[in-house]
Amino acid sequence: MAKDIYEDFLRLAGFEESEMSEYLPLWRKASAKVGLTEGDIKYATEERIPTYFDLRLKGVRLSIGSYIKELIDLTRGDEYREKGAKIVYGILPAHLHYYYALKLTAPDKVFVSFPDACIGGGLNLLFHKLNPYLENAERGGASYGCRHCALNKTRYAARNLGVIPSPDISWIWGLICDEGPKMDEYIQLKCDPNWKTYVTRIPHDQPLGAVEDEDVSRVEYLASQMRDGFEFVQKEIGIKVTDDKVQEVVNIWQRYAGKLFELYGLLACDPQPASAIDTNLFGTLLFMPYNTGIESMEKALDILIEELKQRVANKEGILPGAPKLMMWGIPANNPWVVKIFEENGVRLPFSLGFVLTKKQVTPPTFKDPYMAAAETWFRMGPNCNIGYEAEQIREKIETYGADAMVFGFFDFDRWLGGSHRLLARMVEEKCGLPTFYIEGDSWEDRDYSEEALRTRIESICEIIKMRKS
Repeated sequence: MAKDIYEDFLRLAGFEESEMSEYLPLWRKASAKVGLTEGDIKYATEERIPTYFDLRLKGVRLSIGSYIKELIDLTRGDEYREKGAKIVYGILPAHLHYYYALKLTAPDKVFVSFPDACIGGGLNLLFHKLNPYLENAERGGASYGCRHCALNKTRYAARNLGVIPSPDISWIWGLICDEGPKMDEYIQLKCDPNWKTYVTRIPHDQPLGAVEDEDVSRVEYLASQMRDGFEFVQKEIGIKVTDDKVQEVVNIWQRYAGKLFELYGLLACDPQPASAIDTNLFGTLLFMPYNTGIESMEKALDILIEELKQRVANKEGILPGAPKLMMWGIPANNPWVVKIFEENGVRLPFSLGFVLTKKQVTPPTFKDPYMAAAETWFRMGPNCNIGYEAEQIREKIETYGADAMVFGFFDFDRWLGGSHRLLARMVEEKCGLPTFYIEGDSWEDRDYSEEALRTRIESICEIIKMRKS
């Protein structure tokens, strides 16, 4: 019998034999819809994923499978609509609590997704196949020279190419990215007059070092913006969500965040029990809703934690005694960046910008679910004042240890691109660590090649090793 590469891929991603009859035809259909060829599936199965992921770890394989289930589900938006479900989209970064609350309230009547994050966050990581989306958007007017975010381009292209249907409502958050709402307006004007949008924003007007989650008036303001947006969405799609359901999601999120906190603690051990790429997909559940639910990824996380505990107990892992480098955001869509650091004797355990402090995993102080959600958002960092974020990074470095810090790979972003340059200087002063800045794009690698960046990374590694010795 001829080899079936689609079936081999699903087995690699932890699918059980009992799931094949259901998922194999769905995977064939979905992969074609998102633009993956049989050659792309073969490349991912035989080369890319085995190169960058430790497939001996069941939890890692299951995390890939959980993502694939969500990608398959994303391509079925039209089917959900035919069955009467309302479609609600959002973008990164946004507060996923409300989307999950809709799903928990009416699981068969609503479809929730951050389509740009789902497509953009996986196609390059697993298949290196995001470029056709970016190029389609650029041909449509989203100029590469203007450095539009790859996620915004992906959202435009996904609709323009018919990968996703029009939403009943796209609830767009401009809390950090001010181009996200603009792209939704562009989609409506350029390719889809039925694309309907509601925008939630908050001004960046706080003094340097402000602790926004402890400013009650600030929390109240964001809570009111969240409530207004959520009430608009509920009215638009005809689904009423109780405050208790929002609180239920807050509790679920805290539970999952606590498990990630435990995972990152294990990765900080020496030797490091797994590569940063192995754990990348788990972090997506903190920032984007899965219409398929949190259960499969949480199961994978539970299994991986136990697997890594065993490795730590056995002192198994990579680069024992090697210097530890922290990076604000590991460019996981370009996993070769992590691999080059590891090849040069420097371990890179995780993205420090997405690791949580003790305060961030502590239950909110407010009982009102909207106040609790707003407080949680302000605790998370990027929307916070840069001075506050620098202090959070200091705490994380003290908790997990580091010999150096790297910022960058966000120079495409109008907000983060500038803040990273300031954070690099502030963190160096606060922590006394050598701090580096690398220009690049965390989502794509068209404007810098592996070989072009290798020399820069090798130089950084030499400096770190010399200082540690």
